[in-house]
Amino acid sequence: MPKILIIDDDYNIAKNSREELVKAGYEVVVAYSAKEGIEKLKIEKPDCVLLDLMLPDESGFKVAQDIKNLPEFINIPIIATSLKHEAIDKHIAAKSGITVYAEKPLDYQRLLFDIKDVLEGTS
Repeated sequence: MPKILIIDDDYNIAKNSREELVKAGYEVVVAYSAKEGIEKLKIEKPDCVLLDLMLPDESGFKVAQDIKNLPEFINIPIIATSLKHEAIDKHIAAKSGITVYAEKPLDYQRLLFDIKDVLEGTS
């Protein structure tokens, strides 16, 4: 079963995302900060990262770059979640190594399709 790492400082969003992903058959690990997310990434070795772009301790764009700079995770799909809906943010996301840009509030049906697509693309 594929493992998803959620990095989101909003407890309710992380909880709801975790519940939806577990219901869909994924193993889920949650981190509430950039630092904790990178630590759990290295330990848990997930198949995909669901990354909030506005974290309290670091920009999600920077976290995505940090993940992609780790040779072991250079090809891991990253799905960014953000309240920002501006074209410039989507452009920066793509330049940061983010695979999919999902706008909040999250449409979980769409998110599940995106996760399935990125996981199939990496297998």
